[in-house]
Amino acid sequence: MSTKWQQWLLVAILASLSGLSLITATASAQPDQMQWSESSIKVWNNGAKVQSKLNRNGSLQINTSTQGLQKGYYSAYVYELQNRDWSGYSELRFSIRSDSDQTLPLNVVITRTDQSALTVADQRNVILIPKATKEPKLVHPVDGLIRLEPGYEGEVRVPFSSLMVRNHAATVGRVTPEKILSWGITMTTTENAQLNYRVGNIKLVPRKEAVAENQLSSVMIKGDERVVKPVAGESVATYTVSGLQATASKALETPEVEVNFQLAHPVQGVTITTGGLLTIGTDAAKAEVVTIRALVDQKWNLDYTVKLDRSTAMQMKEADGTPRFIPSPGQVSKILEPSTVWLQPWMEWMIRIGLLLIGLAVVIPYWLWRKLQHGSQAGKQRSMNHRRSKRIFKM
Repeated sequence: MSTKWQQWLLVAILASLSGLSLITATASAQPDQMQWSESSIKVWNNGAKVQSKLNRNGSLQINTSTQGLQKGYYSAYVYELQNRDWSGYSELRFSIRSDSDQTLPLNVVITRTDQSALTVADQRNVILIPKATKEPKLVHPVDGLIRLEPGYEGEVRVPFSSLMVRNHAATVGRVTPEKILSWGITMTTTENAQLNYRVGNIKLVPRKEAVAENQLSSVMIKGDERVVKPVAGESVATYTVSGLQATASKALETPEVEVNFQLAHPVQGVTITTGGLLTIGTDAAKAEVVTIRALVDQKWNLDYTVKLDRSTAMQMKEADGTPRFIPSPGQVSKILEPSTVWLQPWMEWMIRIGLLLIGLAVVIPYWLWRKLQHGSQAGKQRSMNHRRSKRIFKM
């Protein structure tokens, strides 16, 4: 009896341990939540006024101001000084809400135990997921700063494959945080700027859960940054997406990643095919820029801004300042001078009618003269024949 009880107990223990291990494995595969610590939050700046406050929900409120400062660029760095081990992860996620009506320029800085500082490279992407649309958007920094639109609210995902050692471009995509001393958010603005934003819901994502984001970190649109608006006909340009890799979930099924191009916003006179052929017509004269959007795997959005330039033919001038471009037929009569009356259409018809009258004035007299000449010769012939007939009778 006791033996059966012990067997059942052993089975129960094994079942509970297997369930616990399953729960642990499931939990380890999910992003790990991190919390700000009030005692470990530090602030650095080079002149900007910076205030930080930890809210009850665990988010950090950050206010920066450069009001009244001299012309220039000012930086602020709010970071958490605390040793952590990030060696088992490959992505950092956090939520951010901007309460400002200005663009929010920021980047992430992670300091490792070897004192090297890691940040997102200009050639690599982060993923922005706005709360309103939930549509992931691939964005790369410009001049070292990720620019969030005014009032942005949503999630920011930083794949570790997008990191590099600061000021060492050769290390792009070749470094990982591993054991760190601190991490935080840096921001750079000009004078007379005031930014308020909130950062929270910080998560570290395991490698297996962030495969797709890391494979998309180097995806970029390639093509002309400027296209000339045509004076006549059409202007065309071709765009492609580089740095694509098949995601882990699709590697066995469809090795090629699907990419479809479209315009982020409709622009009169501008079209693009799904294959990336941009066409600009003459009716796009008022457009200054156009935003191309590449949809990768029907999920990830990648935008590319193209500036539309006026044709140089419209700007070239002669030495006397006269425009050199070819005018349309409707403009010809407007640019002719009074001395060029011979080129007017009505004058062409007058010349034609004059030539016709001159021709008639020559041809008609000549025809009458020929008729008179023919009549005179006929009369002479009849007179000669009459005289000959008289001579015959006289003989």
